[in-house]
Amino acid sequence: MGTIDAALLARMDNLAAAELARSGAPGIAVAVTSRDGETVVRTYGLANAEAQTPVRADTLFEIGSIGKTFTAIVISQLADEGRLDLHAPVASVLPWFEMPVVGRPVTFHDLLTHTAGITSGIDGTPEAAFQVHALRDRTPGSAPGQRYAYSNLGFKVLGLVIAAVEGLPYPDVVRRRVLEPLGMTQTEPAITNAIRPRLAVGYAYEADDRIGHLGHPLAPATWLETATADGSIASTAGDMALLARMLLRRGEGPSGHLLSEASFTRLAGPHTRPSPDFGYGYGLMTRVLNGRTFIGHTGGMIGFVAGLQAEPASGLGVVVLMNAISGAPMMLGRAILGLEPAVDDPDEEAAGRAGTYLPNPSGANRQPLVIVAEEGGLALHSGDTMVSLEALGDGRYLAPHPAWDRFALLFAPADGRADIVWHGGDRYVREGAVVPATGLPDPSVAAIAGHYRAHNPWTSNFWVIIRDGAPWLLFTEAPDGFENGQPLIARPDGLYAVSDDPRNPEDLRFDTMVDGRPLRAWLSGSPYYRVD
Repeated sequence: MGTIDAALLARMDNLAAAELARSGAPGIAVAVTSRDGETVVRTYGLANAEAQTPVRADTLFEIGSIGKTFTAIVISQLADEGRLDLHAPVASVLPWFEMPVVGRPVTFHDLLTHTAGITSGIDGTPEAAFQVHALRDRTPGSAPGQRYAYSNLGFKVLGLVIAAVEGLPYPDVVRRRVLEPLGMTQTEPAITNAIRPRLAVGYAYEADDRIGHLGHPLAPATWLETATADGSIASTAGDMALLARMLLRRGEGPSGHLLSEASFTRLAGPHTRPSPDFGYGYGLMTRVLNGRTFIGHTGGMIGFVAGLQAEPASGLGVVVLMNAISGAPMMLGRAILGLEPAVDDPDEEAAGRAGTYLPNPSGANRQPLVIVAEEGGLALHSGDTMVSLEALGDGRYLAPHPAWDRFALLFAPADGRADIVWHGGDRYVREGAVVPATGLPDPSVAAIAGHYRAHNPWTSNFWVIIRDGAPWLLFTEAPDGFENGQPLIARPDGLYAVSDDPRNPEDLRFDTMVDGRPLRAWLSGSPYYRVD
């Protein structure tokens, strides 16, 4: 059984200081709790960098998708009370809910486990009902129960279900059913202007069209109000430790069980396993690392990241709250609990990638790209630029330099000797290598290439670029449901599927043609506008 001893506390202080330095985040709040109720809260850095206000124990942080755990608890309580059948169609509670049926109607269980086959949701509107109503115009990527596809929109549906069953707004139900029974007196179930003075200031990278790294300055993130069930809660590290302790005690709070044993078992799951070490229950993730099992959830908001994890075997839980999107709260939390990082060297193929790569004469950059092996990885030399590369995995590297940090460098193939390097739509070929000529795109495909933006702080912009005649979708930081770089596959209905997986529910559509080019793109149903 783990204990909160001097060694753990020293590790917490050292690791938190290292994470502040690594990430550039202004502040961190950490809590560690045990199954029997012992809790330690530590705070580091600044809640407001401009005012130099330190993080305190009562500082609120937005916890993002950890709110899904609260939503799942309430749905489970309603099921315990016989007021909700988890395997009934959503329309049994929301008669206006409508979407194309593929296989069978979507159930509450499907939404709770992210297996409904629906889009993740781009948060194109500030509320839930319109986004949910719009599902009737979108064909699911797969039949319910067939494929895990993380969906914020699915949990927005569950929030509307809770409000319909209880006859009260979602935040009021969460306060009455979860916050008050657990004694989470400092926690707020909705992000509103009224609580803003108590909140840490969230920070994001100042440039939203470049890949973030430590050399980029941070700026206060866009402020918004939200009260949707996919993540709208603000809390303190100490209050969140009470939720972690409830997970360690299998649904038991200070004054009794919030959940039956059967409901807690369903909550913890997992019901689906997207990978051998990752599973999803009802609003809870399961990770198995180095033989140790953790349950909890990650959270991300505009300017905030958070992580909650409980390890039943040790009887310890940890909460990490940070006010910048550059942080790694889950890794920090596990390290505080003593988990040694996995030995995973994403730069192990570095030697095979070193060499001189010649640019495509029609590309934006005419300078050769010289990739040099150095201690610990690779470096880029091009013209007067010399910079060490940061391995991102899967053959992708970041050159943290203004001339190169708009896109990642992609070595193809992703393992072994690489003869081609892509930087956005620019191709570089290893000197002396014989590779096929760059394919020319169809004019209609070439026309969609460009930079697209929206006044959407969650996903503000993306690029469509051409590689070997085919379109690709690139983000500097991919939203839920997407990857940073994915191929676009033309569909018979005129839309583009995002990725070559036909079950992926995300898509891209273009319209409003002027001089042969679209001025508007619809990313999974949300509008974006050409800006280049």
